Formats: sequence, structure tokens, C-alpha cells
Amino acid sequence: MTLLSVFLDAAGLSPAVAFRRTLTVYCDHCGLRFEPGHYLHVIVHSQERYLEGLLEEIRTARCSDDVYPSTAKVNASLLRVAASTLHLSEDEAAIKLQQKLMLPVRKPAKGMALVVAYQYIKRVMSHLNSSLTSTAVAAFFKHMHTLKGMGSWTSRSASSARRILKLSTEECSELLRNESFIADSCGRLAMLEALASVVEEVGGTPLMVSWSGPNKTSRVIRCRFGHFANVSCRVS
Repeated sequence: MTLLSVFLDAAGLSPAVAFRRTLTVYCDHCGLRFEPGHYLHVIVHSQERYLEGLLEEIRTARCSDDVYPSTAKVNASLLRVAASTLHLSEDEAAIKLQQKLMLPVRKPAKGMALVVAYQYIKRVMSHLNSSLTSTAVAAFFKHMHTLKGMGSWTSRSASSARRILKLSTEECSELLRNESFIADSCGRLAMLEALASVVEEVGGTPLMVSWSGPNKTSRVIRCRFGHFANVSCRVS
């Protein structure tokens, strides 16, 4: 059992719920304590709160700058969360986070290694970015496949249930030629589909997406330019 395999089993859940389920199942498999008061529980709880704070920042952004916060803002948010979770001042929390703890990792195979607590919590940001990129790219190309038949579905092996949409070199060149991936009508529609998927991923659909028209068939997305830029940059 690996962290990745457990996380894939949690697919379809919200990022925060999937994250907690992944660590809980994995720690149980490794025979690790995961209970209130234990350092592992404190670290994971800090990660959860940090992740939820990042998602909240994105979906309730008051300006485009809030959609993708600076390193300074990200670090300040992490420190606030850690101080609150540890019941310490921010200065004390900063010192505490520099300590090395035995925490679950993918490698070595035994599943544990000494890791600086701060770095372990900070990984949440890169994991979130990877997740949003995967969501945006997958939604874009799936919609392009629906609209223009681009790409073909393949499986890694005959026994694998997971399918991968692969585009040929010629199809990729067609999308890049004259920036048609965002300039032509199909590209724009696919980009909007990617935007809607990322908005859903961060829990922002109730705030940003509505349906209009006689039969509620026209989707309207009201968001910051930063939300669109965040998605389009990931696709491009």
C-alpha cells in the first residue's frame, strides 16, 4: 500500500476529506498512532486547516491577486494555522515547525522518515497546485475530444480500468497553431469547461456558477479574471 494508491481510492471526495481519509488509512496500515494530541494528528490537522484556508482564499477572492497568493502570504497563512493548532504564539510555532519528526512518506518503503514539520505542511500548496492543474487539463482535453473528436482513449494495461486520453503530435500542433486552443470557438468552450471544473474542485460552484434561460440550460460563470487566468495558464 502506498500514499498514492490510498489517495486514488479517495477520488471523487473533496480535497480536505480525501486528504484526511488518505492519511488515516495509510497510518492505520503502517501501525501508526493517529489520535487527538499525538504529534502526527497535530501535523495532519494543520495540513487540513491550511488546505481549507487556501481553498477558501481562492473561492472567495476579492481580487485577482487573491486567487494565486504570493509566497509571503502563503507562509503567513501557514504560520497562523500552525500557531492556532499548536496553541502557541506565531514565534513559538515558527520554532516548533523547524523540528524534524517521523512522518509518513512514500519512500523509503517502510513509510516513515525524518522530515522538517514546516516542509511537510507546506507540501499542501504544491499538492493543491498539482491537483488543480490535473483537473483543468483533464476537463479541457475531454471537452475537446467531445467537440472535435481529438485524441483517443487508451489503457496502461489490459487489466487497468483507468483510461488515458492521448493526443497525436499532429493534434497537439493543431491546437498550438495560431493559439487555436484558446482562440477558436471549440478552444474557448473547452477552456470554460476547465474553469467550471476547477471552480467545482475548490468548492466555489455555489458562489460562481448559475444557470439561466427558460429551461436553465445556459451556464453563467461569474468569477475574477484571476480565476480564468489561473486555469488558462495551467492548460497552456
